[in-house]
Amino acid sequence: MKIGSVQRKPVDLVRRKVFVLALLLLSSAAFGQIRLPKLIGDGMVLQRDAHVRIWGWASEGEKIAIRFLDSTYYTTTNKNGEWGVMLSNLKAGGPYAMQFSASNSITINDIAVGDVWVCSGQSNMQLALRWLGPI
Repeated sequence: MKIGSVQRKPVDLVRRKVFVLALLLLSSAAFGQIRLPKLIGDGMVLQRDAHVRIWGWASEGEKIAIRFLDSTYYTTTNKNGEWGVMLSNLKAGGPYAMQFSASNSITINDIAVGDVWVCSGQSNMQLALRWLGPI
């Protein structure tokens, strides 16, 4: 045996394999849950009298139910884990709540439906889209 070499015992290798396997199982469970983009959250405003797309991610083939106002929308993720639904004929009002149900559930509160304005021109009105994260 050379100086400085380490001889691993079979028990150490088994422990490492078990540890790595446990990490993989835990991380795959975290990716299976429904996730939403940063644009969809508490306090959002949806455009009235227009088609509004709500989207997100979950594990492949996961069934998702979205409850908003008096309707329930159903969808299933594609092979890339992406899903989306289109809301239409939304009338002005609020505050409302939207509930997403899959292997986990998420509730978005204080949703308003009305007119969405995009303003620009002054230095205090800036909002870079990159600040919103993945869209």
